[in-house]
Amino acid sequence: MTTRSAFLRGAGGGAITAIALGASLALVAPLAANAAPVVSQGTGRLINGSLLGNSLDPVIALQGATAINPDGRATVTNDTPLSLGAVNDSLSVTVPSGLNLHLVGTDGIIQLGAVGQYAEARPDGTSVAFSGTVTSAPSLLGINPTITGSNLGTPGADDAATINIGTAQLLGGPDLVHLSVAASALAASASATAGSDEHNPQYTIGDLDITLGGTLLGGTLNSLDTVIGPLISGVNALISTDIPDPLAGGTITVSLTDLLAAAGVSNINDLPPGTNLLTYLPEALVTQVTNTVNSLLDTLQTAIDRLGPPGALLNGTLNSTVRPAVTVILGGLGSALAGPIGTAVDALLQLDVNNQSTDASGAFTETALRVGIGQNGSIAALDIASATVGPNAGIDGVPVVNQDTALIGGGILLAVAGGAVWYALVRRRHAAAAQA
Repeated sequence: MTTRSAFLRGAGGGAITAIALGASLALVAPLAANAAPVVSQGTGRLINGSLLGNSLDPVIALQGATAINPDGRATVTNDTPLSLGAVNDSLSVTVPSGLNLHLVGTDGIIQLGAVGQYAEARPDGTSVAFSGTVTSAPSLLGINPTITGSNLGTPGADDAATINIGTAQLLGGPDLVHLSVAASALAASASATAGSDEHNPQYTIGDLDITLGGTLLGGTLNSLDTVIGPLISGVNALISTDIPDPLAGGTITVSLTDLLAAAGVSNINDLPPGTNLLTYLPEALVTQVTNTVNSLLDTLQTAIDRLGPPGALLNGTLNSTVRPAVTVILGGLGSALAGPIGTAVDALLQLDVNNQSTDASGAFTETALRVGIGQNGSIAALDIASATVGPNAGIDGVPVVNQDTALIGGGILLAVAGGAVWYALVRRRHAAAAQA
């Protein structure tokens, strides 16, 4: 009895059993842990980036829609919209002005409408990812998946995304510059194929308009309106349909077309990846102010000409007084407006488009818009609408084991191990009996 008990607690049988169990678990564990490499994978993530320099990656509430195909079976899809409540709770910050601001969502600087997150990992080693305005998915992906949209704020009936921010709100003091950005669509997609470095990155920013106000621009517009305004009133008193005064509101709207013209390209896709659109805002603004004023003067001239002799006095005022004064003001816009506006905008907001990156694992990410708040994104750097794909090993790059086969194999290995233990016990018993 003593000899048997000592043997059963001995190292020999225990060592054999541990090796056998370890070998069987080694067959099953990779399936359970879904370890890399995988056949295909992708993630659509609507919001990522950093807040006061701290990465938003660990924030569970902001996690994207991830699809991973580990073994080449059926296509894996993930359609997971963000929760408005989670976004409201996760993205707020106290800024230098002392205000606690929501960055995205209800009362947020950024508001998004009908946006979703989607990913698809296929058994053939391909994957796609998408995030952003759900109506943009078919044109970007080339397929028509069902993507659930959610509203993160109320951007407006015709807008998918809006950004509203001013220097007073962010930094305190006078509102030197206030920007209202609106876009009818904002989305990104990417795809990956095992064995290929192509990712087909695509993004869209539809009908982008930037309305700029604040004291810097307001002072210039007020100077122009002081010269032109009385003439507008004089002409309107003599015609049936009033000529509107585009300078009276203190704001100017610059379109994406205006920004691209300042950049010297005709299409947003011609801009280098990571381009800050607002780099071109000062030049585009000066051009837009100049064009607005010249168009207004032409409209006034046409109306005066139609008045005949009663318009002679107004015609003299337009060409002898107004035009010379306006020419002087417009001639100084480059130094008086562009420089100060550029400095103030840089400290307030950055809008980087078509951001592309590949991490150490080989995963590729396309981001439609990176919004930097504060100088160089010091307060927040938010990636809006990102699509990440890969790395995809493909079916041939993954040691795929059918789960049923793995369980059977593991059972056989355990049986063999058990037999080895039994055989060792019998031999020890016979040896002990012989010695006795």
